[in-house]
Amino acid sequence: MASLRRFDIGSISRKLNRINARISVANQVVFPCLMMRSSYRFKKRFVKVLPNGDIQGGFSRMIISLIDFSFVRSLTAHLYTMKSPPPYDPPSLFLLELFRYIDQYPNMDRFLKDLRDKDKGRAYRTYAGIHMDHIPTKGTFSHFKARLGEGLYNEIFHILVNIFHQLEMITFNIIAHDGTLFPTRARYKGCTCFSEKCERIEANDVIARVKKQVLYRLNNLAKVDLEKAFKIKIDCPCDTLPEKVKRPRIEAMIMKIGVMDESVSQNQIHTAMLFGVKEQLDKQGLCLNTIRTNIAELAPDLDRIILRCPKIPTDTDARIGVRNDPKNSARKQKIFGYNMVLSTSVELDLKLELPVAVVNMAGNGKDGEKIITLGQQTRSHHDCRPKIDIADAKYDNMDPFPLSITTPGEKT
Repeated sequence: MASLRRFDIGSISRKLNRINARISVANQVVFPCLMMRSSYRFKKRFVKVLPNGDIQGGFSRMIISLIDFSFVRSLTAHLYTMKSPPPYDPPSLFLLELFRYIDQYPNMDRFLKDLRDKDKGRAYRTYAGIHMDHIPTKGTFSHFKARLGEGLYNEIFHILVNIFHQLEMITFNIIAHDGTLFPTRARYKGCTCFSEKCERIEANDVIARVKKQVLYRLNNLAKVDLEKAFKIKIDCPCDTLPEKVKRPRIEAMIMKIGVMDESVSQNQIHTAMLFGVKEQLDKQGLCLNTIRTNIAELAPDLDRIILRCPKIPTDTDARIGVRNDPKNSARKQKIFGYNMVLSTSVELDLKLELPVAVVNMAGNGKDGEKIITLGQQTRSHHDCRPKIDIADAKYDNMDPFPLSITTPGEKT
């Protein structure tokens, strides 16, 4: 147990004093915004370990009390300008996201509810430098992630990994690799083969077909129920569908003929003119109502219409992945989202498993294709040579690749 004394709070705190100073010297870019909606300041706090091994105040308090996150402000300074509206201090938003993961909140809504609570959120607000009258929204975090991008998040992540490496809590001797499916916030709408083409689908006969439907109803008023709407659909143009699969139909619009009254809007008038049926409708005292439309663009000469497929999710980078159902291992569960492939350093002495590299990809991606990328990411940021790599059977499900590359005449 003597070898573990270097991991007591006192020893770690003394080491972190030097580590924080080195990181601060290496990251001294001045943040351009003078006015901000939050203000993070590093403050050393007493960390108490309870008799049962728990940390008083939780791991969030321990991390914020020992590690100075001011370097996040320096790393992100180039993304802001003096003319920007007062932003949130970047370390504040980064830490709030970190607290959410450390304390295992199921989603951002639940975390923000506690953050706004006068008592439950007091510690989070104090640690992150957030004021009660300036609580960020979900959109604030989404915008912050988009601003930083995956590359900058990875740079911040590896600075933290390097801190734990210097503390000797990460040795890189045993590396385990595994993938985890997680859902996207965007709602899945049923199509598995969507692509960029689905954003702009050209339809040449929609106007003619609408006019035909309207004229048929006007000429058969005794037979047709005007209360019933009619749909205009086109064939899906997807070129990746198997030949034996029936080609789905894409809804262009849903319309209905109604009785004209004094409340007829300009949109209704323009719609009837667009489809060339205004004169016929006026004679019958009727109008054309658009219930739903997926038209994205009209050509100036009205010879074609551009549609956006209604089955496209908001998040077009996500895909369906399959995993074992946590509630029933005999069943498979489909998740529309992403696959996070994570490398962790297994520390047997400390009984810890800490992340050292991460890659995100679409939910249907193969974990095995990223194992080389993970290794390159780890070696590019840290001076390490793992002795053992651990992965499950799915990492064998990939094309073979050479373990070493030699030049002509070189002996292997």
